[in-house]
Amino acid sequence: MSKAVLAELRTQGRGVAGALLVVGVSMLVTAETWWLSWRLPIAHLVAFAAVGLAVVFLLVRSVGFRRLDGDERESTLRVVTDFAELVAQSLVAALVVLLAFGVVTLGDSPSTVVRMALVLVVPFGFGAALANRLLGQTDAPIEEEAFPHNLTVFTLGAVFLSVPVAPTEEVVVIARNADWPRLALVVVLSVGVVHLVLHELEFRGHRDRIEGRTHHLQVGTAATAYAVALAVSVVLLAGFGQFSGRGAAECVQLTIVLGFPAATGASAGEVVL
Repeated sequence: MSKAVLAELRTQGRGVAGALLVVGVSMLVTAETWWLSWRLPIAHLVAFAAVGLAVVFLLVRSVGFRRLDGDERESTLRVVTDFAELVAQSLVAALVVLLAFGVVTLGDSPSTVVRMALVLVVPFGFGAALANRLLGQTDAPIEEEAFPHNLTVFTLGAVFLSVPVAPTEEVVVIARNADWPRLALVVVLSVGVVHLVLHELEFRGHRDRIEGRTHHLQVGTAATAYAVALAVSVVLLAGFGQFSGRGAAECVQLTIVLGFPAATGASAGEVVL
């Protein structure tokens, strides 16, 4: 695969992951978000998305994804292209997680999926735009803490994104309705997001994180971050009383569900801090 293709894939992936890092996943596991998509008139949702995306377009026009060279027409074309990519990245980020959690299923009507997309495309569009611009790879070196000190960074990031989610009933609803194959998919998705953010998508500090590290060591770092995320999830769920009166299997299910936002936060901590 050519370097140009790899660079473009990283850019697209950075937008998808950035939407999760900046906006977080708490909005995806909030029942009010689901209810808004189901109950509001479609005209209201379309108006909300249109106005919100207009603001996102102005943001992209102001800061853009990439530094632009060339005449004004080239720049305008790039802004329009970036905006289209933003919309696609936002929808992919939101719908992949909703599918993994079972909030949206392959059997849902197109209308249901479109309604959910209209609610989420605006906040996720902001997240994708900001992540690409603010958290993208720079030449400035960073001082990255080595093991075991980076466990603190993973923990801080995991706590930051999972605390708002841990005490909610939505975690229980998602865990209760998820079978074990779906939960296994959530585990794979969680580790995959961590690995991509830390080692593949060229977020801030990318060179320092991969320098002198084999692929196996990179995967091990991602697994370590996920283990920290699971530990944080257990502590928070126990602290908020979510384990009370539940069997071991239910506790594991809850931990896996909360482990996704916690893992996303752990990788975000390494990029931001």
